[in-house]
Amino acid sequence: MKKNIFVVISFISLILSGCSDKCIEGKQPVPASFFVEIIDETSGENVFSNGTFISTEITVTDVIGTEIPFKFVEEVNIIHILPKTTINANNIDVKITLSNPDTMVTDEVNLKYNVTSQEEECYTSFQIGNVLFPENQSEYDEGVFIVKI
Repeated sequence: MKKNIFVVISFISLILSGCSDKCIEGKQPVPASFFVEIIDETSGENVFSNGTFISTEITVTDVIGTEIPFKFVEEVNIIHILPKTTINANNIDVKITLSNPDTMVTDEVNLKYNVTSQEEECYTSFQIGNVLFPENQSEYDEGVFIVKI
């Protein structure tokens, strides 16, 4: 009988200690990212809407030429940049290259940003901050950096 009580108490202790973690299995932080809309400085039109550049001819690279993941959001003609963020870092250089092979037009947008981290209970989340476009006029509106070229 004592053996059964010991087994039951051990089992209950195991269950309670295993359930004390407040982390939800599978819960992951939202990836750090930002959105960029590129508009023509003269007309104020989106450069993809007006045909100046083609969405399939975009590249996003870091300072050594490594490609950075991004998605083009066709519904609103903006670029969603998803840089790899695993450490805190300042003044990370990124280059967005736009081109149109039909018109032989190419343009580059350079930007810098910082990455900060925050220790959560179950994971570390990273945030993008201090996004600057040193060679272009830009503004931040409703979660999107609007850059003039």
